[in-house]
Amino acid sequence: MMKHIVANRESNDMSVSYQQRILAAANKIFIENGYRLADMRSIAKEAGIAVGTIYNYYPNKAVLYQAILDQQWEEFDRHINQIVTDLASSTREKLQHVTEHLFGFVARHMSMWREIIDDPQRDDFQLLDEGHKAQQKAHNQLKEHLRRVFSEHKPEPSWIVERHILAYMAAVTHIGMLFPNETEQNIKYIMGMIDNMPRLST
Repeated sequence: MMKHIVANRESNDMSVSYQQRILAAANKIFIENGYRLADMRSIAKEAGIAVGTIYNYYPNKAVLYQAILDQQWEEFDRHINQIVTDLASSTREKLQHVTEHLFGFVARHMSMWREIIDDPQRDDFQLLDEGHKAQQKAHNQLKEHLRRVFSEHKPEPSWIVERHILAYMAAVTHIGMLFPNETEQNIKYIMGMIDNMPRLST
């Protein structure tokens, strides 16, 4: 009986070890290549295991990508939610903190960030798999956070707030990619852009 328990424990430990290796390798490949270009063979090679071993835990790339994106995004989303719901901070301070965190995320996860901001509903004929559903969830959560804080900063009709959000996301993406080592200047520029966004209420 005791030998059976020990054997099961060792088997479970090995299973966890394999999953950790798979997730670490997949995280690296997804960050480097993005969802569309990543493939299970590359992930298996990076993890140093057979492709079949991955399929024992993750039936397809979409499910694996969902696990990675959920893992990376959940922690980031918690930070952003804490910022936008902080009653002690001014609206501009919230926007600055959000911008700082976004530039950090872009620098660490450029390919993943591209997947998130690229509207997952752009192709109405595409049946969303689990990977795209995870992308859609992150995309919607980010837009909702930004919608909330932009609405506080510049109370405007929804159509202009949506354009502020899209302009902001595009600017953070391109500036973060082109000037990855100039974070302070990047934040200063984005905050200046926010302060000078057109307002209908003026």
